[in-house]
Amino acid sequence: MVAPLVQERPALIGLLFTLALGRSAAIILENRALSRSHWWWVPATALWANLHGSWVLAPAALAFTSLALMISTVSRRSRLQVPWQLCMLSAGTLLAGCLTPLGFRGILLPFQMADRASAFIVEWHRTRLIDGLTAPFAQLLLLVTVMLIKRRIRTDLDLLFLVLIWTIFASLAFRNLGSAFLIILPLALRRFFPAASPHLSRIHWSIPATLGVVAVLVVNPLSTVSNQTIGKYLLTSGAEYRVLNAYNASGPLLAFGGKRISLMVDGRADRYPKEWMAGYLRAARDGVGVERYINEYKLNAAVIEKASMAAHVFRYRLKWREELVEEKYILFVKP
Repeated sequence: MVAPLVQERPALIGLLFTLALGRSAAIILENRALSRSHWWWVPATALWANLHGSWVLAPAALAFTSLALMISTVSRRSRLQVPWQLCMLSAGTLLAGCLTPLGFRGILLPFQMADRASAFIVEWHRTRLIDGLTAPFAQLLLLVTVMLIKRRIRTDLDLLFLVLIWTIFASLAFRNLGSAFLIILPLALRRFFPAASPHLSRIHWSIPATLGVVAVLVVNPLSTVSNQTIGKYLLTSGAEYRVLNAYNASGPLLAFGGKRISLMVDGRADRYPKEWMAGYLRAARDGVGVERYINEYKLNAAVIEKASMAAHVFRYRLKWREELVEEKYILFVKP
C-alpha cells in the first residue's frame, strides 16, 4: 500500500541525516554543552549537501537549539549566556554545506524550490491538518502538548520553543512533516523520559537500520513505474523524439527512453521559471495553448495522462496518432 508513494531518491538519505540531527540536538539540549563528536557535523553536512538539499536543516537546527539554550537560561533565572560554540558549529555546517558545485547558491535552493514547485507538486503544497499524511505528526504533537501541560515546568520553555519552530516548519509543506517528526521525537523522548536515555540511544540508532529494511521492502523500484514501456518503445523505434511530457512522467522516460528523446521538462523544478512552468503544465494537463509549445519547440510526441483534457486535444483537435497506452499515461505521435 505504501510502495506507490515512495521512490528511490536522495531525500531518503536526507531523512537518515535528519534522524541523527534530531538526536544530536536532543543531547545538546539535555547536556547544555557540545561534545567533540558533535563537530563531526561539519564534514557530515558537506557530504549531506552533495546528496540532497535538505542539508540546510543542519545549520538551522543547531541555530534553533542555541536559541533554546538561551531561553533555558532565562527560564532558570540565570544570567543570559550565549552558547558561542554551538553558534560556531552552526556557522561551520552552513559553510560546509556550500562545498558543492552550487556554492553559496545551495543555501537558497530549498527556498527557490518551495516558491517554484508549490503550485504543481503535491509534496510542496501547504500542509493540511485533516489529511492522512499529517496524522503521525499530529499524534506526536498531541503527545508533546499533553506532557508539557501535565509537567507545567518553566524549564520546559526551551522544548516548547523548539516544538513551535519545527511545527511551523512542518506546516509549510507536506514534505516537511517527516523531517520535523524526526527532529521533535528525540527532543521529546529525552526530556520526558530522562531515566531511559541510555536505552533510548540504542533504540534511536536502531531506527536507521529499521528504516533501511523498510525502504527495501516498500520503495517503488524504477523497474515497476507506470510508463517504462512507453520509454522502451521510444528507445526501440529508432526515431528521434522531442516530447511534450507530464511532469511526473519525466524520470522513467529519461531512464528507459535512451539518448534519442528530449523532454520538455524533467523533475528538477528549480530549473524553470515559475510562470513558464505554470503555463507549460496547463498545456500538458488541459491542452491550453499547446500548439504554441509544439511550434516553438518542434515537438513530435507527447506523453500525458490519458484522462486529461490535453489528451482530448491531441486526439480530436490535433489528430495525433495514439501509439501506446500504459496505465494512466498515453503516448501520442505527430503524424
